[in-house]
Amino acid sequence: MKPAKSDYYENMPEETKAWVDSLFSSDPEERIKAWISPRGDPNSPISNGWTASLFPHITYIGSTTEPVISSTFLFTVKPEHCNGALNLHGGCAASLFDHLTTMPLCFIKEPPTWKLLGVSRTLNVTYLRPVPIGTITKVVCEIVHAGRRLVTIRATMTRESDGAVLAICEHGKVSTDPEVNSKA
Repeated sequence: MKPAKSDYYENMPEETKAWVDSLFSSDPEERIKAWISPRGDPNSPISNGWTASLFPHITYIGSTTEPVISSTFLFTVKPEHCNGALNLHGGCAASLFDHLTTMPLCFIKEPPTWKLLGVSRTLNVTYLRPVPIGTITKVVCEIVHAGRRLVTIRATMTRESDGAVLAICEHGKVSTDPEVNSKA
């Protein structure tokens, strides 16, 4: 499934079109890199979103498909991600989990393709320890179950230096791929 070639798309700069096309690459790792990298780019059409400050501080480590599909990331906490106590803000952590737990879906082949990566149905986050400014975290996201229309993904955020668990997440999503939701 390629992006619709709308007037909006046709009027994009060539560099932006290339990025949009990369979101639908057949290589799952390239798709993940595309979803993460450009959001920190001030020239990206989606860089002005409220989560834009997260993406420059995310590093994609890699993914596995056996025994389960999982993707691993590093995230460094910066002052703009913190609450008044100078720890990672809960809403910021939830937004980070929302985005990163979606990335393993790039590896689902069939059925369905999950090309559009779905929309959130539930997002449950449990905060276990404060995460101060400067902390490098590791976020491991794994698909628990993927069906035709629904998927459940879980994630664990640990302190990279010692492996202490900082927060956990369970994310439920619904597919928005047209072929999944059609009545035909």
